[in-house]
Order: sequence, then structure tokens, then C-alpha cells
Amino acid sequence: MLSARSIEIIESSPGWRRHRIEFFDLPEGRMVVKGQRPARGPWAHRVLNGIAALAGVPCLKAVPVHGGQKAQDVEVRRLRALAAAGVRVPKVLHVAQDYFVMENMGSTTLVCQLAAGGEIARQAWLRCAQYLLDVHMAGVYFSQCFARNLIMLPQGVGAIDFEDDPLEVMNLTDAQARDWLAFFQSSLWLLDVSHRWIDEQLDFFLSKETPKVQRALAVAASRLAWLRHLSNNRKLWGRDGIAIRAAALHLHRYRLRHP
Repeated sequence: MLSARSIEIIESSPGWRRHRIEFFDLPEGRMVVKGQRPARGPWAHRVLNGIAALAGVPCLKAVPVHGGQKAQDVEVRRLRALAAAGVRVPKVLHVAQDYFVMENMGSTTLVCQLAAGGEIARQAWLRCAQYLLDVHMAGVYFSQCFARNLIMLPQGVGAIDFEDDPLEVMNLTDAQARDWLAFFQSSLWLLDVSHRWIDEQLDFFLSKETPKVQRALAVAASRLAWLRHLSNNRKLWGRDGIAIRAAALHLHRYRLRHP
């Protein structure tokens, strides 16, 4: 918990009010203060939900990020629930009406490690895949399981960004399948490895998943397989297009090996 003096320092700062995120070096350690974002409209969610329904892929439903007090309540609740399940996430140290304080886990993300290439990238990816699997085996799930939100630590891997709760719009199986899709989409395209290496890793990690999650991923792989035909031209599709193409390609290969 924070001392009264530390809370006074935080509440007198305009930084987190202006920029929403601010870092503090306090007697209790290095902290992150997170203010509230404005509430968001529903229109983008309706479009994405329509696409998910047409494609027949429930785990692609848009998950509402409510903004304001509700988003803060969701994130605090989810961080505490994950910590209680033994998942390495930032500790919540103080909750106020318009902000909350959590420990700073550092800034070395999976993206940073993948950019290093070689064995560093491969080992970082494997550590994150095992972390994701361990979270699922604990019966819980992430929110935004992207490479930018996976924090590399000396003692393992941690995760940040839990402002939404997938269980508002889908069941646990689809939420866990969604985690894998986000992880693959944000990381596979950055790996400079052979297709065979990725095939072996997907076979290993997904074989440890529950049959329900495996089936959900098989459906997603089948329905999204056409995306592997997107052009590999980054100027045409941008970074996101290349990332989606890579994930669709490797999931299609996985589906062919496990009909």
C-alpha cells in the first residue's frame, strides 16, 4: 500500500490527468499511475461483431472498452483476480475515484526481444507461449494478449492492459482461443525462423490446450484461412495486414496437420 505522502505526490501531479499514464519513483518503488480514458461509443463494436457473426468466429467478437469509471473497475478487478490465480501481473497498490496505482513491471516487451532476432527472439517467444498456456491451465484468460503487452522479466513473463473483459461477450473457451489468436497475430510475423520451427511450436503448445480451445482455434483457422492469400506487400497492406497474413498462414498449416 502507499503512504499518505506518496498519494499526495500523485494527486498533486498534472501528468496522469493530461497524458493518462504517468510513472513515479516513490519510496515504495517505481509505480504506474493510470487515469481514466473517456467513454467510447458502440459503433466500432457493432461493426466488428457483425463481421465475427458473418465469419462464424465467436472469439473475434469485439470486447467493449467502456472508458471512465467502468473501465477502471474492470481493470482493477481483473488484475486482482489474475493475481489471486497466481498469474504474474502488476500489483494494484491504490485505487482512487479517477485513477489507480500499480507496480511498474518494466518496459522490456516481447516486441523488444523479437526485434533482437536469433536465439533471444526464439527463447522469448517460447517463454511467452508457455506463460499463456500456464494462464489458461489456471482457468483464467487475458484481455489484450499482444506482444506489446507481454513484459519480459528476469523471473519470467508478466502482462499488462486489462481494461476489458472478454467474458462480457463470449464464453471462457472463446476468450482463451482469442488469446492465442492475438498472440499469434502480434508475434509470428516478427519471428525470423523457418515454417518448420513454428509448426513444431504450435503443435507442442496447442496440444496442451483443452479440446474445447483446440476446436475453437480449428474453426477460426478454417474460417480465416483465406487471409493467408493477402499480398506480402507491406506498402499495400501495412504492418497489420502482414501480421494477419502470417497468423492465418500458420494457423492454416496447423489445421492441415490436425484435420
